[in-house]
Amino acid sequence: DAAWRISDKAAGCSWILHKSGERDTISGTSTELCVASPLMAEALAVREALLHAKAGRLSNICLKSDNQVLVKALNSKQHPVELYGINLDIEKLSSSFSSITFAYVP
Repeated sequence: DAAWRISDKAAGCSWILHKSGERDTISGTSTELCVASPLMAEALAVREALLHAKAGRLSNICLKSDNQVLVKALNSKQHPVELYGINLDIEKLSSSFSSITFAYVP
């Protein structure tokens, strides 16, 4: 998930990773600067989550986001111009996993 502050274009990103069949979680946060929009902030949070999932050697990913525009872009591979580079990073990271799905959760 992400929160974006328009006044200084900063974003706070967070993620929680659940391992299937385990109660333990892995979570983290980051602060990003020069973020153009809430959509970009959410994409950065997804990228960070995938980086941590890869480092944690997870293989099957179901990534859930409350940003419907981002989920549609990731599933269709039709990237909004402002997200082009970030979404390409996400695509490349996605190939690191045995399976990955992107789901919208309201």
